[in-house]
Amino acid sequence: MTENFPSQSSSLDDWLCYLESVHPANIAMGLERVAAVANALELLDTPSKIILIAGTNGKGTTARCLEALLLAQGFTVGTYASPHLLRYNERVRINGAELDDHYHIDAFTSLEQGRGDTPLTYFEYGTLGALAIFKRHQVDFVLLEVGLGGRYDATNIVTPYASVITTIDLDHKEYLGDTRELVGYEKAGIFRANTPAIIGDLNIPKTVTEYGQQIHAEMTLSGTDFIFNEYEDYFTWQHQGCNWSFPKPAIPCQNAATALTVLQVLTLLPDEVTVRDCLANLVVEGRFQQLSANPKVYTDVAHNPESARYLANKLRVYKEQGFKIHALLAMLADKDKFSVVTEVNHVIDQWSFASLSTERGEQAENLAKALTTINANHPFTNYGSVAQALDVILPTQDEKTLVIIFGSFITVAEAINYWKK
Repeated sequence: MTENFPSQSSSLDDWLCYLESVHPANIAMGLERVAAVANALELLDTPSKIILIAGTNGKGTTARCLEALLLAQGFTVGTYASPHLLRYNERVRINGAELDDHYHIDAFTSLEQGRGDTPLTYFEYGTLGALAIFKRHQVDFVLLEVGLGGRYDATNIVTPYASVITTIDLDHKEYLGDTRELVGYEKAGIFRANTPAIIGDLNIPKTVTEYGQQIHAEMTLSGTDFIFNEYEDYFTWQHQGCNWSFPKPAIPCQNAATALTVLQVLTLLPDEVTVRDCLANLVVEGRFQQLSANPKVYTDVAHNPESARYLANKLRVYKEQGFKIHALLAMLADKDKFSVVTEVNHVIDQWSFASLSTERGEQAENLAKALTTINANHPFTNYGSVAQALDVILPTQDEKTLVIIFGSFITVAEAINYWKK
């Protein structure tokens, strides 16, 4: 056991700094270590029904939708999400609310005392800490977002009541593979025999359905078993006799449709009026979040090709209304910057690139190189940071320009902090 670890009287920040230093790697795939600690502390012995949610994009919005719909029916709900934007406390919610620091400190103290010599990564500590908190609160349902892939992710030590895959696209290729078939196979690892498995992806790889059939998962497939259609102002959803129509929510309609299907499969779907009210009031931070009306400024966590395509479609609506689009992009170095820029470039009038000062942060000059490879004549400016860029950009914007700040959770956090200051 590592010496000089924090105590229950230490601050949460002290604990988080310690957790980052305990394991030599940020990511360590495999379930043996984390399962051993969970079993030693009896964290998996819980009456809560766990819904395990994997996907390249859409996990957070699908979980938020499920959370709202379950809470509206009087259930108690624990939700685990990552990464956070501004505060670690965002990662664990009980009935939609963040918890005070001492809940996390208590959980980490218990883990540190119970893990023995077993090393844990930051994410594994967080996952086990969340499970400890949910067991303490004895919630009816736990919504557990998978961190990376599925098969070997720390969250996959649980026995799910249902498993969900939102979307499948290329990200974390060094861990999951460089084709959708390989990525899909890894995500399908959260399926269990004779257990509901709902897949919301619009073009499901064969590896997902073949694995589900092989282990006899009870699969419900988008486009086959449930259907949604998206229109300018509303979307429709059809499944098992339901043919409902709702105004477009603040989250992707695809994820709302997937959440509705999950609840109907589990015979937990509320009435149509309740669904309509929940969808109308959904707000998810960092997902095309408006920071300012004048000038018009939005921020988004889009950081891979699929999420960039979705963002481009959102921006196209404003483009068609006559707005010029000014993009401020800051990314992590291990992300596919070329594909992200390619997906949105056709709706962008002016680019600005900013460096991120974190260890994994990409330099603005490298983002600019991605743009010049696509279109050597497209105007751009480089900045040392998001804040530096906004200091220059915002005073020059007119009422017919929309500024979109995107590229990572860190980028969005820096934008939100800039506004708060």
